Amino acid sequence: MCEALTAHPAVTIARVQGRAVGAGVGLALACDLRVGADTATFRLPELALGVPPAWGGLLPRLISEVGVARVRELILTARVFDAQEALGLSVLQRVVPQEELDDAVMAWAKPVLRRSAAALRVTKAMLNSLTAATRLADTSVFDPELLAAILTQQRAG
Repeated sequence: MCEALTAHPAVTIARVQGRAVGAGVGLALACDLRVGADTATFRLPELALGVPPAWGGLLPRLISEVGVARVRELILTARVFDAQEALGLSVLQRVVPQEELDDAVMAWAKPVLRRSAAALRVTKAMLNSLTAATRLADTSVFDPELLAAILTQQRAG
């Protein structure tokens, strides 16, 4: 789903309120623009649950957006972080009071809707292409048998 959001020719806007956890953080990162309520919280809990992060291409995207040192800390500690920290990390691009979320989305959507659809498609494809090189990962570490063994061990323990 995340790759479909990224590859979709339309500009996508994440509207985050409440708790964004694990894949929810990944879904937000797959969007072109991300706005969150000032009360939103974020967490990458996979290791705390005994499994490695398994959202594929989103881990490299998170590293590209946030930086490897901060991602390492967020994943290894599985701590909750708030909207202001998410803004500072570029997980969000804007933070507003919850009651202003819809207005913030529309403030981005209105000018985007006035743009040429063809120009938007090409621009989004260019941006994705230029940033994809920084998101390449050695997928051999995502060995399905290894992940299955970890999950099996977790359930037995």
